[in-house]
Amino acid sequence: MKAKYLYMLFLLSLVLLTSCGRKKGNLQEIVIWHWMTDREEVFNQLAKEYYELKGINIRFETYAPSDVYREKVRAAAQGGLLPDVYSPLGDQRELASFINAGYIEDLTEVMNTGWKDLFFESVLQQNTYNEGNEWKVKPGIYGVPIDVVSIQIFYNKTLFKKAGINPDNPPTTFEEFIAVCKKLRSAGIQPFVSGFGEEWLIDVFSKSFEYQILGEEGIIKTIKGEIKYTDPRWITIFELFEKMRNEKIFAEGIITMINKDAERVFATEKAAMALNGSWGINVYSGMNPQLNYDVFLPPKLTNAKYPVKIWVSSSFLNVNPKSKMKQQAIDFLKWLTENKQQITLAEKTKNIPSNKNVIDAIKYDVLKKFAANLDKSFPTLPVMENWKVVGTKCRGIQSIIIGEKTPRQLADELQAEKQKLLAELK
Repeated sequence: MKAKYLYMLFLLSLVLLTSCGRKKGNLQEIVIWHWMTDREEVFNQLAKEYYELKGINIRFETYAPSDVYREKVRAAAQGGLLPDVYSPLGDQRELASFINAGYIEDLTEVMNTGWKDLFFESVLQQNTYNEGNEWKVKPGIYGVPIDVVSIQIFYNKTLFKKAGINPDNPPTTFEEFIAVCKKLRSAGIQPFVSGFGEEWLIDVFSKSFEYQILGEEGIIKTIKGEIKYTDPRWITIFELFEKMRNEKIFAEGIITMINKDAERVFATEKAAMALNGSWGINVYSGMNPQLNYDVFLPPKLTNAKYPVKIWVSSSFLNVNPKSKMKQQAIDFLKWLTENKQQITLAEKTKNIPSNKNVIDAIKYDVLKKFAANLDKSFPTLPVMENWKVVGTKCRGIQSIIIGEKTPRQLADELQAEKQKLLAELK
């Protein structure tokens, strides 16, 4: 406890030091904290353009890695030292805690002037709270999406061809996916890699199957305890990972890999497929500019009742309602999401613009494919599963992948964890 106290004291001191000097004489300045180190150069370029246009200085301050950034934001909130614009960089539960504490501005009114029409609805929903949400947040829009990322499966066209697979015809169904993986393995090529040492990526891959089998309603009912994790549908989902293990789909060491290591495996052509985000386009161009690849959606389950869904997220910025530059900050964010600036961001960072009107201006074919599937995103739910249950699920899938646990054992373990949490709520 003492160590944690000293750490928070250190962070608060850091916040105090970096929060000083926002106004220099009569200079108007907006301070924006963010974690997006890959966008730093283009952010500074756009800040310079805005200063020349409006005479307002925009100071972007980058803090990385993301865990350090999150702790800095929390410490600043406790000390009343948040900047003009920032993001808690958390899930809906964490964002809700900042909103309910009065640290994030409700942007609904200004969004309803036509601003919200620029954005993909599924993306805007991620910082939107609807009536009846479990966190009791006033319904409204609370964030501004700057750009968008989604996760699909990259595949190496050269390695596909080497294994006798048509590189222009990637698998679409689970059966085709397994057949392709077998051919790759027979050719001495590792079929599939991802950063499964990071639990959230396992959750993303699992959810692509969960939504197909259970649908949105089924997942909500599971979270509420109305459908058990021992339900045959959940066991079927876990059996997919057992099937992939038995068919030797996974790259060696996949459950201990962080995603950066998995990206390196794919970039150096040591695996033919990689579950990764659209940010991989930028990553792979730096690691191996000659890499010949494309993308496809997670495989469709033949007997699934519901369509394929994918993980889609956005880099949001939120406005501090206590900022003396609140209106100027909102005006800057409106400018940042206009067509010209969005095209600049997309070209410089190879990310999908949040402004749907400039999608046709994307120069990268693979990025266009990512953008074309944004309507297939996981829906934003009014409830969230407890993090303990999600962690148990992801670690259980890791155990299935290495043969230490059966699908039934994981289902029983998950349901026991769920029952314990439900009992605590009574």
